[in-house]
Amino acid sequence: MAPRSQAPASNQTADKLLNVLEAFALEPQPVKLSEMARKLDMNVSTLYRFTTSLQKCGYVEQLEDGRYEISLKLCWLADRVRRRQDVTVILHPFAVEACAVFDESAHIAVEEGSMILYTDNVISQAQTLTIQQHIGKTAPKYVTGIGKLFLSQLEPAALDLYIRETGLKAYTKNTITGKDGLLAEFSFIEKNGFVYDNEECELGVRCVAVPVRDYSGRIVAGLSISGPASRLSDEAVAAHIEALKDIAARASKALGYTG
Repeated sequence: MAPRSQAPASNQTADKLLNVLEAFALEPQPVKLSEMARKLDMNVSTLYRFTTSLQKCGYVEQLEDGRYEISLKLCWLADRVRRRQDVTVILHPFAVEACAVFDESAHIAVEEGSMILYTDNVISQAQTLTIQQHIGKTAPKYVTGIGKLFLSQLEPAALDLYIRETGLKAYTKNTITGKDGLLAEFSFIEKNGFVYDNEECELGVRCVAVPVRDYSGRIVAGLSISGPASRLSDEAVAAHIEALKDIAARASKALGYTG
């Protein structure tokens, strides 16, 4: 029997590209490729190919004198990561509180392109059967409560583009597959301040979601409660929804929202 591999095989090209990127980032001033090639013990032509790829993607810039330097795009990426982590850290206690109110699993999710990305979860210890959305999992916006919150703030043209690109395919018999259905959900959100995922992503699983806003007033995250549809009934939601909306309001205040 062949020995089991202890680690995935390395992609040498990707490794070298990342090494080049890090080398440019560590340079205190713009540098010539010949000098960088000596430092990396790399052929100049090979380094040129890597540098051209980084330049094309916006990570490296070439100056008029032919020298190269790192761009600010890495700062932009780092800021995106930092803000996402900061929001998750700030919102975690509110997820814990929401979980305790409902005795059901609570989740935090943010936007990730046309998807939502789950960044935190708190699992109820009072239930033997729980619904858990794993951290790092993504899901289409239109089949999730949190996702519909984000869609509700799109301009009409942006919503039409989203619908064309996603196609709104059905995941269950309850999935909303048309624009009119989404618009009805948006009206419900505006009137009630929350929204359901009524077994639209997975049969037997129901969720209720509330928005979390930042200082600008835009929705930057969602707080949701998920559970078996048999437990998370309309009556169960009605008993605790005002408490959940209050938790979301305090979470928004923690992010600077004053509206």
